[in-house]
Amino acid sequence: MIGDIINEEERIRQMNIKEASRILVLDPIHGAEVIAEELKELGKQAEVFDPYHQTFSKALNYDLVIAPVHLNPNFEVMKQALEKEIPVMNHHESVKEIAALKNLFTDIKVVEVTGTVGKTAVCELICQLLENKFEVLSHTSSITRFKSVDKEVRFPRLSGTPANVLKVMGIAREKNLKPDIAVFEVSLGLTGIGDVGVITSLEADYRIAGGTKDASAVKKATLKNYEGIVVHPNLLISEGNLGANTFGDRDNNLWIDERETKVIFNRLRTINGDFISGEIAFKSFDPFSGEYYRKSLEAAFCAVLSLDIPSEEVNTDISAVKGRMKLEKLKGRFLIDNSNSGTKLEFLDEVTENARRISEKMILIVGEESQYVCEGVDLEELRRVIKNVAQDFVEIIIVGKEFRDKIEGKNVFFSDGLDAALEKAINDSEEGFVIVSNVKTWR
Repeated sequence: MIGDIINEEERIRQMNIKEASRILVLDPIHGAEVIAEELKELGKQAEVFDPYHQTFSKALNYDLVIAPVHLNPNFEVMKQALEKEIPVMNHHESVKEIAALKNLFTDIKVVEVTGTVGKTAVCELICQLLENKFEVLSHTSSITRFKSVDKEVRFPRLSGTPANVLKVMGIAREKNLKPDIAVFEVSLGLTGIGDVGVITSLEADYRIAGGTKDASAVKKATLKNYEGIVVHPNLLISEGNLGANTFGDRDNNLWIDERETKVIFNRLRTINGDFISGEIAFKSFDPFSGEYYRKSLEAAFCAVLSLDIPSEEVNTDISAVKGRMKLEKLKGRFLIDNSNSGTKLEFLDEVTENARRISEKMILIVGEESQYVCEGVDLEELRRVIKNVAQDFVEIIIVGKEFRDKIEGKNVFFSDGLDAALEKAINDSEEGFVIVSNVKTWR
């Protein structure tokens, strides 16, 4: 039954926004109101409906329904749309068409980044590679900003839901900002607005849409209408007729050499139809974070060069990204900051191994700030990990009220928030200690 619904949904997805007059947009939690406002500016009758908290009591009388890719097809409103053969478009597709109808990206080169892990790091590294040469508008789950040689303008914080591409561009217009290049982190696939689209990874797959779809399949499906170059780590992508550049090793178009001090590219496609080859030396990351960043840095270099940015204009003085395995000094202690929305407990072994190179005296901060994340940390997994690593740390501080007193250990303590945990770690340590911060939180 579920498979039939999905297939039917694909079959009737025909009408576009330009042809529709009355449009229903689903899911205000993930940007429906932003999309609806844009539609109204285009002269459409647009209504918003929340399928999670509302019951649709009237008959559907719309030309088009716009729903996010993750929406459960068994919601009553979706069933009615499919039964009445009302065309269904997803949020990603609607963003692409609205952007085209409103000419949002005239004279702007656009990079989109999606994937399971590494999205924010890749976006931030792309911005570093473009620094001091271009005016760049960037939007990630951590920060949205416009940056030029002489100024930086920060925007309100926004999530990576596709509709926020439109919201960010609206704010940029209000502020009369005119970027040369725009970089967007987008959840669950690419909208198709970009000259270059990056898929960082499809590993650690998970189910969405009420358990009816794999997230990886949804991301790959968004490529079918992509007209630019897709950058990916050789994922055997076959959707559509795509121009693609791959990264990761010598069998691909771009890789970082073994010494991690230069990037090498071979027959790499550009948006202008050229094929380029060469190498770029860059300032090496510190040995601690270099290997962690290898894939993200390869993806970032691949995206920038795909834009046909000359090698000599690429900034090569790059550094680790805040909250992404960044090594800092904090009141005489070493802080390994890997607390972000995408961090996972599986990263902890690598973090610990690297931390031990600095000092045997280590404090671990782990857990989640649940008010800031959608997909949290599993209690049983956390309990198992703590048991395995307890002997490696002088002290373990677990963040999150839901974990309090549910995990035992003589060196285990609890904190409601990350800031309070950091303060405790500093107070309980001496200069030279390593504090490992690996908390799932929105940064």
